Amino acid sequence: MIQILEEPIGVTYKQLVSLAFNLCDEFILVKRDQIVLNENGETFIEELKPYIKEIRKQEEWPGTRLFGHYADVYYFDCKEELKEILLSKVDRLYEWIQPELLEDLCFYKNGEEWLVTIAHENEGFIKTTERQEILKIREIEGIMIY
Repeated sequence: MIQILEEPIGVTYKQLVSLAFNLCDEFILVKRDQIVLNENGETFIEELKPYIKEIRKQEEWPGTRLFGHYADVYYFDCKEELKEILLSKVDRLYEWIQPELLEDLCFYKNGEEWLVTIAHENEGFIKTTERQEILKIREIEGIMIY
């Protein structure tokens, strides 16, 4: 597992998300029931609606487990149009927080967690042991990993 030591911002964020879209087939964003979205958050969901593959009511997702609460976990296929939306909405990896947006952007490769974020904790990590992927991650400008 590769720990992200410093929040990817700007070009680093864009390169990391682009790499995730190239390697992964699915991603999620989360809407917690106990946090009301503001107008920007509601508008964002409307923008995503045509691309939603599935919404599941869950009490856990990668990196997070709720106790006595649930969240709507939105599942999406990694499509170019969605990549452009994600790259245009924020400029940093841990900016995916309610009420402004949905939370905890996570990517899956072949059904397995690949990039996991816990945005409100400023934590992220990448689960891979594939040499070529690790080399591509290290090529990202400004990425601080361990």
